[in-house]
Amino acid sequence: MQAKSLPFISPWTGPIVVALCAALGPWLVTDAPWTWGVCAVLFVAVGLPHGAVDHITYHHALGQSAKTAPWRFVGPYLLGLGAFAGWLLWMPLPATWAFLALSSWHFGQSHLTETSHTWLGRARGWAMGAVLIGTLLHAQRASSAEVMLFWMSGMEATQILDLVAGMLPWALGLWTSTWVWAWVRGMSDRSQRDKVALPLQAAGWMREGAWLAAMWLLAINSGLLWAFTAYFCLGHAVDSWRMEFTQHQDLTSEFATYYKWSLPFTAAFLAGLLAILGSVGMGWLNASWAWAALIAGSVPHMVLLDHWAPAKLSRQTSP
Repeated sequence: MQAKSLPFISPWTGPIVVALCAALGPWLVTDAPWTWGVCAVLFVAVGLPHGAVDHITYHHALGQSAKTAPWRFVGPYLLGLGAFAGWLLWMPLPATWAFLALSSWHFGQSHLTETSHTWLGRARGWAMGAVLIGTLLHAQRASSAEVMLFWMSGMEATQILDLVAGMLPWALGLWTSTWVWAWVRGMSDRSQRDKVALPLQAAGWMREGAWLAAMWLLAINSGLLWAFTAYFCLGHAVDSWRMEFTQHQDLTSEFATYYKWSLPFTAAFLAGLLAILGSVGMGWLNASWAWAALIAGSVPHMVLLDHWAPAKLSRQTSP
């Protein structure tokens, strides 16, 4: 098979596009119907499909070349989704913290210059994701609290947002410290102190710094709906697509083919979401269940891609 690459997506595509999306913030306000239309298109075309190739990631982690979705994959996936949705409604405070922790790890790891298997790189990715999420929640505090009221009390939402704001400088400090430590180690290692390694390290630092700056611009110039959609679909999903295509499948070297394999599960998720929304509209379900299902829908994807699949792959490559 030919080398897998995405020539139209570079490591700098995401932060540049997200920064440009900040300029659209004043026009794509949450109350405008066209904003909801644009966001819906982006979620269906880009955001949801990047998680709809999890069945391929599953097989790849097991050393298999298949694109089917057996019940041994679908069953635990759906059980995990349902269990987390129930936990979110039963114990919203710890469940929300768990979701934020998983999301911080997931977002941050997707933006690292390259997948890091060292504790230092993983800590940097987690800190980076925490800064990205913290920046958005802090800049859009009122809107975030309004959304969180669907599954938790106002006091609990305020507690979370206060702690997120307090932890934001610490997360930024951790991200900076890990880069400083990595630079110091690189300077002390003669094998890395050459004309290639340190410039690449500096380029990685600048790219990750650009991500933090792009999110800040987007969060302060946009409403919560557009800010989250632009980052999730045109930022995180773009980098995640690149990582999944190059590192978590060996079936094709054509991205168009890989994308096509995501369509059945994208349609299945949309069908489930529409069924839940229809049930809420008919009064059969409370709106809190719709939000719980929407949030929990990403949890199996994060666990699979960030934890289960890497653990399986590391066992295959270990002597």
